[in-house]
Amino acid sequence: MFNPLLQDLSLLKNEDIDNKINELMRKYSIAARSGQGMVCEQISVIMDAYRSEQQMRYVKTTKQFANQ
Repeated sequence: MFNPLLQDLSLLKNEDIDNKINELMRKYSIAARSGQGMVCEQISVIMDAYRSEQQMRYVKTTKQFANQ
């Protein structure tokens, strides 16, 4: 899902994406414990965008190694 408030994730390093996913998981946990369902939904959408970028990079890297 496209979010206009997210930066271009393709410009980030793999480590930055991993760190952001971990940060979002912590925030999601806090929001869930606080009963903030709407906040959890928004965090989940953003986390899905980061995970999607992470998955695309993994597939690209796997294909590069397979073609060698």
